[in-house]
Amino acid sequence: MKIPAGQQSAENYNSILAYENKFAREIAAQVMDKPVLSAWMILIPIVFVPYYIQLQRYKEGSKMFREGYLYTKRIAMDTAYRIATKELITTDAHAAIAGLVEKNPEANPIIAKIQEKQILEIEILCSHYGSLLATEKIKYQDMVRSYYQTKSNYLNYIHSITRAEQEVTKASTAAYQGDAGEAKGIMEKMNTYLSALRWEEAALIFPDE
Repeated sequence: MKIPAGQQSAENYNSILAYENKFAREIAAQVMDKPVLSAWMILIPIVFVPYYIQLQRYKEGSKMFREGYLYTKRIAMDTAYRIATKELITTDAHAAIAGLVEKNPEANPIIAKIQEKQILEIEILCSHYGSLLATEKIKYQDMVRSYYQTKSNYLNYIHSITRAEQEVTKASTAAYQGDAGEAKGIMEKMNTYLSALRWEEAALIFPDE
């Protein structure tokens, strides 16, 4: 039996969200430095305490990192879903996205620049997610194959979203003063692993090209 449009959109949405959550976990695992547990730490309980504290900080940091990574993705997915279910018309998407990102109309120029770049990133993601939601497939990889048809077409999207994310990174690092070096290093590391994972994913989705 064919799935009703609304129900299918919901299942597609969940598949896309699961895919992005998976990527967020993988990127966090690469970017965040997890403390290493040695056998002798277990044998000496008092030594185990600092490790436990570091582990808790790692878990908290990883959670915050994942939430930060998914920030633009969630806005894009929700907007694309609203369009797919006729709750929002495409011509109103930009205003809807800007309204969610530009929370403070009096933000200083540096923050305003970050928001401007984030909006562009979200619009690219929204178009991508909307195209996937419009397919009759459920699994993420099947949706990608159905819409993009070829690896080359999919890589064009990857190039576009990568450039947009890099622009957000450039704008964001300008907002960090004393921690600029550390922040830039984390963001560049994230972009490097993210790009590599996307290329690997493209090869898995289109193995014969």
